[in-house]
Amino acid sequence: MSSQKSQKLRQSILKYNTEMSKLKDELSYSQEANEKYNKLMIKKAICKKELDAAKNTLLQKIINKLNLSRSKEKLICDYFKS
Repeated sequence: MSSQKSQKLRQSILKYNTEMSKLKDELSYSQEANEKYNKLMIKKAICKKELDAAKNTLLQKIINKLNLSRSKEKLICDYFKS
């Protein structure tokens, strides 16, 4: 992955962190804030997963693929493939 794409992912993660920190005060009394916070958390997790995948070498990708094929558990990121 190019360094530009990894830089954009890092910036997105930071943006999501700041938006989430602004919403933390409103979580206890606003349903809309809860929904937005959860959506931001999912987007942040997707960006982190993409960034981690970009750092892996070819050998690590093969090992991870073998480990995931053996695992029968569904992860939350499995439902949000892009």
